[in-house]
Amino acid sequence: MGNQHKLLFKNYSEGKSSEKEKKVVNTYFSKMQDHGISVDDLKSEIIGERIMFQIQNRLERRKKKYLYSIMASVAAIVLFASFFFNFNPIFKKNNYVTVVAKFGEQKKVILPDASTVYLNSGSSILYPEHFGEESRNISLKGEAYFQVTHNKKLPFIISSKHFKTQVLGTQFIVSNYEKEIPSVTVVSGKVKVTDQGSSNSAIITKNQRITYNAHLGTLIKLDSIDASNYLAWKDGKLFFDHANIEQVLLTLQRKYNVVLKLNTPLYDCHTISGNFSGNNIEKILNSIRFINDMDYSANKNDTILIKLKPCKN
Repeated sequence: MGNQHKLLFKNYSEGKSSEKEKKVVNTYFSKMQDHGISVDDLKSEIIGERIMFQIQNRLERRKKKYLYSIMASVAAIVLFASFFFNFNPIFKKNNYVTVVAKFGEQKKVILPDASTVYLNSGSSILYPEHFGEESRNISLKGEAYFQVTHNKKLPFIISSKHFKTQVLGTQFIVSNYEKEIPSVTVVSGKVKVTDQGSSNSAIITKNQRITYNAHLGTLIKLDSIDASNYLAWKDGKLFFDHANIEQVLLTLQRKYNVVLKLNTPLYDCHTISGNFSGNNIEKILNSIRFINDMDYSANKNDTILIKLKPCKN
């Protein structure tokens, strides 16, 4: 037997072996018992070398098998965790989607529940990639027309600056532009509108409308209106109902992506009503000028100046 093997057994007998060396010797003795190898056989250096080689190989195989077992266990845990976190709604990471309709454009959006949203110019919505198990929540800035897929178990809730609008499934318009009168108009079905400030609420149905009075901080319900007029923008048209000139100019700026500037004082007598259509801003302004005491001109900075005439006594 080689000197290395003799030293291995010597250290073992004297209690000087490392844990690894102890395992080698113990395995060696097991081999002797299993295969009937006598002590005399150890005199053959060739046999000793062969057995030692086999023992070391066996230990290496056991070590690899042990490592593979650990790796397989870890992989199984990772796979289970991945499955659990991805398919369990409690741990599912919910990303949010923002859609913006810039000035001069409109956008159609299909939500995760197959509901459809038409965004008017200068508007945006924020919604999750996956709706929750108790409700369908989105946030709106500006104006949008909703066609909501009916689901009595999952209320559809739109949060805007002044309103929280809740439905189960219907068609309606929510308008919440800055500097304009917030409103909700029902085309079909039934809608519950809640004032974000006071929590007062009202229910409206087809051809009814809710507006928000900022001075009083209250909701105002309007009956027997023609909801299709307030949806005219979806088809490229404009509808004004006793709108003051400031509201009209803001609407025209969004729709046509132009800059309009009032170059005279604002007179209370200048309110505009009616339906207007046209792909050109000048056609709209000419129509308004024809029925109102107003004129306009373009300056060098591509800004259209609006000039109002004083009210007649």
